Amino acid sequence: MSIRKLAQSLGLSVSTVSRALNGYADVNTATRERVERAAREIGYRPHPVAHRLATGRTGAVALISPVLGPSRFDTSFPQLMHGVTSGLQDAGYYLLSMALPSDEGELPGLQRLLDAGVVDGLILTRTRPRDARVALLQARGLPFVTHGRTLHNDAHAWVDTDNERAMRLAVGRLVTLGHRRIAMINGPGELTFALLRREGFTQGVAAAGLNAAHCPVVHSELTAAAAHAVAIELLHPADRALRPTAIVCANDVLALGAGMACRQSGLRVGKDISLTGYGNSESAEFSDPPLTTIDHQVFESGRHLAALLMRRMAGEAPEGLHELEPVRLLERASTAPPP
Repeated sequence: MSIRKLAQSLGLSVSTVSRALNGYADVNTATRERVERAAREIGYRPHPVAHRLATGRTGAVALISPVLGPSRFDTSFPQLMHGVTSGLQDAGYYLLSMALPSDEGELPGLQRLLDAGVVDGLILTRTRPRDARVALLQARGLPFVTHGRTLHNDAHAWVDTDNERAMRLAVGRLVTLGHRRIAMINGPGELTFALLRREGFTQGVAAAGLNAAHCPVVHSELTAAAAHAVAIELLHPADRALRPTAIVCANDVLALGAGMACRQSGLRVGKDISLTGYGNSESAEFSDPPLTTIDHQVFESGRHLAALLMRRMAGEAPEGLHELEPVRLLERASTAPPP
């Protein structure tokens, strides 16, 4: 049914029905509810082009993720998208997901999206300490929120997990078990989350009074293969006495690669060496042995991203729009006292 026929069935003008469906404040509550109820009953959906012309809004939000070299998307990414989509549906928006290569083509790709005017807001993932994408969006004035913080950009809306506390929890538990030589396999150093997790790891090492020289941090691409290569080097130092008795990994994928390196080096995970991950992925729960990991609520993070973006699109200032998600350590059989 067209909006004209809907208006005729209600005895209202097309203009009144259109303004009621698009949430204009000059339509009284009783009329708006009557129009919305009738539209639901007949399954009326406004034509997208007409809706855009009437409201100046597209009804779409984009989720932008950079692809970093050989890195794959984190296994938690579908959960994040699910949370964002759930939150946007509440507000009548739908989600577009885009992957842009993190090279010289990333900013031009984002600029083309902005120039096309096909979205009302943006969610950026995998932030950098000084993020050119954030600076571009601030200059263009399009509402946005980031999944992850920046360290040097002007204030903006963000949702992040408590990366530093997560690493302090992991190190603290290993220290309690008796470990004194703890290595970290971290993500790429150009990403904010990796810098924050490194800071949390360093804080945990310092708080325990450990020798920092015995607790190296190595950055890696976010693949199991890259972590495997890094772990092989960590497990075969020139001085055997410096071999770590535990490895903390910045995500579960890295931990799986490190675990294979341990087994190939003749070490039993959870007996001869301890291993922790981050993300509480399904593969962590069903690995052998099950992986100790950091749990954080990815679906809820997605909903929070959607909620903060809606507030930005409604005109709320970004300075107070921050959400730091809690983390908890899930201890499983991959960690134990050192032999």
